[in-house]
Amino acid sequence: LKCAAASRTTALRSTVFCATTSYRRVLVSPLQNCCYSHARCSAPALITAQQSRLLCGDSAGGDPTSRLKSSNDSSPDRARPNDNTDFISEHQVDPIRALFPWRHSPSPLPRLCPGTPEYSSQGGYVGPGMPPLNRWIRGALYWNAASMLNIPSYKVLLFRGWEEEMANQFSWAFQMAVAGLLSRTYRVPMESIISTEIPTDKGDKEATINGDAKSNEPSPPMEPSSFVVNFDQTVAPPPHPTDITEPKQEDDFDDENAPELEFMLQKQLRSLYDTAHEHTRHNLQIRLQTEPYDAEIVSMFLIPFITRERVEATPALRHALRNVWVHLEEKEEKLGRRLGMGEAISEIAGELESLAKKQADSQGVVESTIICQTLIKCREIFTVRDVELDQVVQGDPEGKVNDVTHLVRFEMTISASINGGPSTLGSWQITDIDDLLEGNVWYT
Repeated sequence: LKCAAASRTTALRSTVFCATTSYRRVLVSPLQNCCYSHARCSAPALITAQQSRLLCGDSAGGDPTSRLKSSNDSSPDRARPNDNTDFISEHQVDPIRALFPWRHSPSPLPRLCPGTPEYSSQGGYVGPGMPPLNRWIRGALYWNAASMLNIPSYKVLLFRGWEEEMANQFSWAFQMAVAGLLSRTYRVPMESIISTEIPTDKGDKEATINGDAKSNEPSPPMEPSSFVVNFDQTVAPPPHPTDITEPKQEDDFDDENAPELEFMLQKQLRSLYDTAHEHTRHNLQIRLQTEPYDAEIVSMFLIPFITRERVEATPALRHALRNVWVHLEEKEEKLGRRLGMGEAISEIAGELESLAKKQADSQGVVESTIICQTLIKCREIFTVRDVELDQVVQGDPEGKVNDVTHLVRFEMTISASINGGPSTLGSWQITDIDDLLEGNVWYT
């Protein structure tokens, strides 16, 4: 409540304090590094106990993720690198081994289900790099992040229209990014991927561009929920030079209708799909048809005074926030007792103020990062067939339309004066999909 009632300047400090009050003895483990979507809206709803049951099933009825394979599963159905013969589970995807990194499952990620081991170890609704925070702390973080997006407090507390609009924009951006990713990775024109008809099972009428396969008219401007991704192509493995000194062939593929993926998708996420394609050895028939029908923001929080770009330039900043925890523990060890709430607030405020001044430019402007996770529900068909073996190696072998859920992680850099005032907003970028990059975390 103190976090939610704080002034705008204190709001920047409250992010670390909220996570520290109940969990300051939890040292979050370092992970990897991450993130666009020109969606200019903002922020999320909290997951209530009832919503959790809808997502994951009633915990009293058994383990909601009993059908999900453990990420440590070493059973024979896990494909080996460069081997297309083994079946890859559609529920728990190993991005290093997948022929096409994609999670196709009606169940949400296990970390979104309270009571599962993943919920505790992978940050729950907030995600990797953070402890699983309770709903009150998540609410304070959410309010804090929304205020930094220049959303009035009364709208955050009383209205949800802006939140629904933001979720819809995120859904549209996800669709466009997936279409652009398929186009770029497999050198297929966007007009062959975008469709206005819903996914259909095999045997039904095939979806066509704008409902007319023979139309040569340009497609109308895309509006949210006005199109679906419809990719059904046989792709050949890229040429693999036998001589490592042989220069790589230049790629002259250029589709003016494709989105600018270098802005929409963080480079490590783009690289994940490039690497999967480069390690393919057989011809693959990839079918991915997906149509979002619902979207909900599950968490949003602020990473104060540091950004991905700053951390990449100065790796020592990666642990700047964790060092606040360390400072508190050192203070308690020195005093021989635990700090009271007022003392903890004072210590954290001082550490954050020091960090802000160090990172501020000559005009007193400092950059921070907002991370938002959105659950997107889709009607989807997904299969990957090895043409030479005539065998489905990933996805649904029957090629059915399934209701699936995707968790998409967005990131935005904002700038604000340390003296207060409205924020200057950057652009949203997609940094991870379904935790394929374990959140693509860079701040722990």
